[in-house]
Amino acid sequence: MNNNNKSCCKKSLFRRELWVVRMAFLFLTLGMWPANAAAAAPKATLLSINAKNKPVKEVFAEIEKKTEYIFFYSDDIVDVDRSVSVDVKNGSVETVLDQIFRSTDNSYEIKDRQIFIVKPEKSAAKKNESVRQQPGTKRITGTVTDAKGNPLAGVNVIVKGTTIGVSSNIDGTYVIDIPLHASLVYSYIGYLNQEITPGAESICNIVLDEDNRVMEEVVVVGFGQQKKESVIGAIQSFKTSDMKMPAANLTNSFAGRIAGVISVQQSGEPGADGANFWIRGVSTFAEAAQNPLILIDGVECSSYDLNALAPEVIENFSILKDATATALYGSRGANGVMIVTTKTGQGGKPKINLRVEGRMSMPTQIPELADGVQYMRMFNEAIEARTPGAEPKFSEEAIQGTIDKLDPYVYPNVNWYKELFKRQTYTQAVNLNVSGGIAKRVTYFMSASITNESGLLKQAPENPFKNNIHNLRYSFQSNVSSQLTKTTKVGVKLNIQVQDYTGPLNDVNYLFGRVMWASPSQFPVKFPQTGEMNYIPFGNKSGGPQSNMYANPYASLAQGVNEMFRTTSMGTLDFEQKLDFITKGLSITGQFSLKVFNSTSTGKYISPFYFEIDPNTLVKNDDGSYTYDLRSINTNGSNAAVARNSNSSDRLTNTNIMLNYQREFGKHDVNAQFIYLQRGYFRNNPASNNYNAALGERNQGIAGRLTYNFDRRYYTEFNFAYNGSDNFVEGKKFGFFPSIALGYILSNEKFFEPLTKVVSLLKVRGSYGLVGNSLTSERFQGYTHLTMDGKSYSFGPAFNSSMKGAVITRYGNPYATWETSLKKNIGLEIGLFDNRFLLIADFFRENRERILLTRQTVPATVGMGSATPFANMGKTRNQGVDLSLEYNHVFNPDFLLTFKGTFTYAKNTLIFRDEPDYEWDYQYERGGPMNRIGPAYVALGLFKDQDDIDSSPDQSAVMANVRPGDIKYKDLNGDKKIDQYDRTYIGDPYIPQIVYGFGLSAKYKRWDFSVYFQGVSKVSIYMNDIHPFGVYHKNVLGFVAKDYWSESNPNPAAAYPRLSHTDGRDNTEVLSSYWLRDGAFLRLKNLEIGYSFKWMRVYLSGANLLTFSPFKHWDPELGGYDNKPESSSANRGNGLRYPLQKIVNIGAQFNF
Repeated sequence: MNNNNKSCCKKSLFRRELWVVRMAFLFLTLGMWPANAAAAAPKATLLSINAKNKPVKEVFAEIEKKTEYIFFYSDDIVDVDRSVSVDVKNGSVETVLDQIFRSTDNSYEIKDRQIFIVKPEKSAAKKNESVRQQPGTKRITGTVTDAKGNPLAGVNVIVKGTTIGVSSNIDGTYVIDIPLHASLVYSYIGYLNQEITPGAESICNIVLDEDNRVMEEVVVVGFGQQKKESVIGAIQSFKTSDMKMPAANLTNSFAGRIAGVISVQQSGEPGADGANFWIRGVSTFAEAAQNPLILIDGVECSSYDLNALAPEVIENFSILKDATATALYGSRGANGVMIVTTKTGQGGKPKINLRVEGRMSMPTQIPELADGVQYMRMFNEAIEARTPGAEPKFSEEAIQGTIDKLDPYVYPNVNWYKELFKRQTYTQAVNLNVSGGIAKRVTYFMSASITNESGLLKQAPENPFKNNIHNLRYSFQSNVSSQLTKTTKVGVKLNIQVQDYTGPLNDVNYLFGRVMWASPSQFPVKFPQTGEMNYIPFGNKSGGPQSNMYANPYASLAQGVNEMFRTTSMGTLDFEQKLDFITKGLSITGQFSLKVFNSTSTGKYISPFYFEIDPNTLVKNDDGSYTYDLRSINTNGSNAAVARNSNSSDRLTNTNIMLNYQREFGKHDVNAQFIYLQRGYFRNNPASNNYNAALGERNQGIAGRLTYNFDRRYYTEFNFAYNGSDNFVEGKKFGFFPSIALGYILSNEKFFEPLTKVVSLLKVRGSYGLVGNSLTSERFQGYTHLTMDGKSYSFGPAFNSSMKGAVITRYGNPYATWETSLKKNIGLEIGLFDNRFLLIADFFRENRERILLTRQTVPATVGMGSATPFANMGKTRNQGVDLSLEYNHVFNPDFLLTFKGTFTYAKNTLIFRDEPDYEWDYQYERGGPMNRIGPAYVALGLFKDQDDIDSSPDQSAVMANVRPGDIKYKDLNGDKKIDQYDRTYIGDPYIPQIVYGFGLSAKYKRWDFSVYFQGVSKVSIYMNDIHPFGVYHKNVLGFVAKDYWSESNPNPAAAYPRLSHTDGRDNTEVLSSYWLRDGAFLRLKNLEIGYSFKWMRVYLSGANLLTFSPFKHWDPELGGYDNKPESSSANRGNGLRYPLQKIVNIGAQFNF
């Protein structure tokens, strides 16, 4: 058989065509439905051939030499030794092929640069209908699949040495009668032939392996594609089909699945439950400057846009990690690049795919809370612990009344969580895809999806607003490509995302926090309505810190509703023009993209009415009941709804023009690319006084790539980018960012051939380059910033007149310019046993310099005040390793097994930050990882007794009147006292340094199963804002109620120190290692089991099903990170927010 005898087809060719009429109506409405369907458009090149009586194989060889086409055929289909005569001058390859196969039953198909020689067969369905077993024969049935278990349609099943044969059906099944003791040969384009002798078996299920000699996998790289073998940058490519994702967002499935990506999910709120992710960790200070560049079909997007895409729309992801991979993006590539490519049509008749899912979600973990009785007793104990003999907060009568469950309005015992939140909620999702082609020139792929999510908030009948979270998302994708001429191709990709969101007026994380805080025994949720009330009488208590009241979470929920409508439209126009008339291999391509975002938000709210029991009217009746009058706490309650509106919109444009050259000269392969880039970002309605936003953002530059390989063994690549940003002043706007890479494939050496049966791939590569970062926390650092709404100037005889004027808020630094990142990478790829076992390891190091930061050490005598300028002074180092491991094994045709694992370790070190001149080295943040907690005290445990206090360094600078059970701190400088000079930076970063994942998938006959675990390590949680009582009368978390230091439990290792009822608990609440916890965890991230029929698959899956962690108080991933820019280090790790969700999902997928 010829060495080019197979194609890369892995999917079924055609599906049952139900619902076509309905879908036609849908897409006609959108104006996008094609009228007819046919095969994909062929690509052609003009050539001249004059052959007389030459074998077909010689003519094939001449065509391959003169063009970029490669032939694929099976020896049992075409007679390559047959002599033919061909005479074509400046004709198309189709003209040549027509002459070759004139008067034969062969035909051909052209896909890109591949020519497939085929032989028309009757459909297997018709053949099978007419099959009647003849005497002396036996009937063989079975299914043909690929190594991943996908059915293969159109496989030739031939009786060896004869012309007897059939083709497999759409579901891969076949039926054939063969002579006794005969052998069967299975052949399919792109796969290795397989021969079997059935023997006594009547069922033969076959798994065909891909022909790696002709399968040239292509990887998406910056501004183009490369053969996977020739890629010498650190790039990882994967498909969504490899990820089982019952989660509503794509980014939640990145954790542990993509080597080099660190991902953290910090909320389970519908519409806001996407994960934050970083490529190879964090290397700079400002959070706004840490995010990777995300491109969807060339359009710069946010992770929110990425989450809105249906998985079925995405063809593949490419993660660009090192300087060689990202250099073309210059100023935008320092934090890595994620390229997302959506699917395109494959030509032929319409293929329809429908997925329907229903999900049930519930919190992974809810923090435990004390009940009303525990709360009251501990509050009294806290008062006694600090002020012995003082009057308790709650009387014994009140405690006993609560225990006896007397009147719930007089002695409330409220479980606020149960009052506001449900146990579970539900989500529905539908996705429909249609792909095909028209008239051999146009291919299309279209998709529509709807996801309907709801939140955990309860909807009480008396609530004036329907404000449980309801997040309805629509997504539409249309990709159309047209081969206008033999040398011209044009494509249009359009994506429209719509979000219709309804939720409570108050932020749901605020509500959840107030649920965790609210006192369970001070007031009820609400009082019964009397006849004259046309409003809800919410419970409360006077004397609180908020308008003389305390927080009533239920009233905060019922207060109002927020309705938001968002649309995001993304469009890309691509063109490709071959310029072979100038020189062979030359082409020009262009990409023009536009993204438009619009958002409208409407808030509707009332002013709640709050009441409390008037203690002067409270009477206990003889029957044990109570009578009382209510008194209003506030007088501004109103049922009149008030509305507030806000609108925002922006647009982003990108233009990329590329001149490409690709040629092979014998063993030499040369590729070159020159690119012009232009970007613009504009806000349509910036704030009236925000002139920086009104100016928009603009970037411009050029870039280039040159690659060369010799004999598929030695590889080199050079990239450069020369980019400009309007963020800086003249002379500092542009930067030059070059990179170089080398690669060597030892396994392609001749001396290595004896080892290839074991070591099928051995590749080493290295890269070195410079990339930039123009993203900072504030724009235009080179210019002085003014505000016309500055501080008032008072004047006049009594200084009672004032004026506002210009005030400098930031002094400009004309030398401010790019951050630069010097990246180094060494990679190793090892494949064993025909690449069944594949290991990819990358070791990286990055030196980030000239990081823009606000000066902190400018002397006050300079007179700048708080308007100190930015300067390129920061330095960091980031280094680590990312590994991916994959093993595939086919035990027999019915049983397949795959194992995958990843490991990422990224450790950054702060080299320099503009810090004050400290006396002690441990006071500096530099020298350790960024994103640690500090400056903080180092806790040594709890004071055992007064003798322990007396013999320890003086802590009065932290808190006066330290007592047994209070936290004991370490004297770092040895001056016998604890003060601000004993603080340092503690623990690991709150962004994990280690992320890993592992799992396996198996397929047995029609059953499939997959499981995946994900974990993190080297991460700290700081338990902030967990302290009970105080001015807000906060509730007690369960772990505090179970294990706190007291006179009756003088445990020096207690989970919580001596109780206090005030907010002046500096010794307890000050930042210290006492509240630092290990945030490592291992999670059963995904589990799925499915069963496939001929035209559908049903499955049951789950996400976040189990978690193993030393941290037990709330979900450790939720508590590990808070990405709000205004958050200080003191707020990191507060897990009192909307919980992450455990998901159980049932779905069905149909193929027509």
